[in-house]
Amino acid sequence: MSHHRHYDVSGDSISVANDAARLAWNDTLEALMAHAATTPEHLALTLALDPNFAMAHAAKGLMLLSLARSELLAAARDCLVEARAAALLRPITRRETMVIEALGLWLDDRPRRAAERLEAILIAHPLDVLALKLSHGLRFTLGDQSEMLATLRRVAPGFGESHPLAGFVHGCHAFALEERGLYAEAERAGRHAVALSPRDAWGRHAVAHVLEMTGRIGEGIAWLGDGRTFAHANNLRFHIFWHLALFRLERGEVGDVLRLYDEEIRAEPTDDYRDIANGASLLARLEYAGVDVGHRWDELAAKAERRVKDGRLVFADLHYAVSLLGAGHFDAANAIAHGLMTDAMVHPSDERRSAARSGALAAFGLIAFQEGDYGEAARLLGAARDGLVAIGGSHAQRDLFEQAYAESLIRAGQYDRAAHVLEDRLTRRGGANLFAARRLARLHSCGAGRLATLAVASTPLAIAH
Repeated sequence: MSHHRHYDVSGDSISVANDAARLAWNDTLEALMAHAATTPEHLALTLALDPNFAMAHAAKGLMLLSLARSELLAAARDCLVEARAAALLRPITRRETMVIEALGLWLDDRPRRAAERLEAILIAHPLDVLALKLSHGLRFTLGDQSEMLATLRRVAPGFGESHPLAGFVHGCHAFALEERGLYAEAERAGRHAVALSPRDAWGRHAVAHVLEMTGRIGEGIAWLGDGRTFAHANNLRFHIFWHLALFRLERGEVGDVLRLYDEEIRAEPTDDYRDIANGASLLARLEYAGVDVGHRWDELAAKAERRVKDGRLVFADLHYAVSLLGAGHFDAANAIAHGLMTDAMVHPSDERRSAARSGALAAFGLIAFQEGDYGEAARLLGAARDGLVAIGGSHAQRDLFEQAYAESLIRAGQYDRAAHVLEDRLTRRGGANLFAARRLARLHSCGAGRLATLAVASTPLAIAH
């Protein structure tokens, strides 16, 4: 083995055995930042060229855990074993040791501690894109928006424009800004990111979020185009098409939305939780808009049936429940809701317990909604509302629960509360939001009195509340 020092794309020392492995590792880092479909291949090549590169084993374990699939836990544990074994074979740096420690913490059900360990690396190594991207993803799934932004405020300025991966870092910064409602700053950072790194699908996605949250629908459709700019991406590309579908839905272009669903969003019937979430939340939104989605729920529900006991991520569990309810699988959805209720009380992970508390309320609320008990749905979804940030995901993704809440208030005859929620929604989105505008128009045109009579006539349960 050579004693020559090797350095990665950021100039940080890495304990690889040869230059070929170093180059493959740099390709892995670029692919990770770009959300490229080829990331696993670059990582596999790195490990083939240097089977004892400890940090690559740890990175693989962290990436596996980010998929939130119970059946990958064993493989992630194997990565930790391999990383620790490799670390005994040659001296490794403190930075590499900390990546291994982060994997250990996450496997130990302490994801927030894992994120903190990765962020601690950035103090001494502020250009470490691996630590940056992995902590960003972790904070995102934990709903830790302020921490996600604090890290990027500290490190993004150091990347400037000269670092080969600078654009991707600015894309992360843009997303963190957007989730905190700093739309103008987010848009600037995101457009800059994509200009520097055209493969920055995450930055492109961040700008799409800004355009959605500020009601700029035509610009959003133009910005995403036909999908060529993110064709290299892994399943993030399905999610970006989901954003395009939201813009189309906002314009009332239902035919286009269904076509995007069939040809892009669910073209590959995967069962990655993010892909299921795209499908389920889009079908639910279509149904709230009065659209018949045909048999599309069945495929999602079949995937969700196999995930009822997964229990890795509350965000995923809730979208499995939405899928199951859409297809009328009430027993399986109830099993998820009860599992969340149990986890809220006894799960060993603090993060899981706090997310499951709001998640259980939301799950039972969605069940009540599907059963036509709109008063109960409004009560439960209203109670879940403020804590749902803990389930992770973005504002745009969690907006499904906000729409379900507004819809249940209307159907329960709670018009004043509904009007308040919808007016607040319109204000936040710059006065442009079809979902809110259509419902407010219905509320105003009928006059609450006549509408109340209609609601009671159509929902016998409304009388009981």
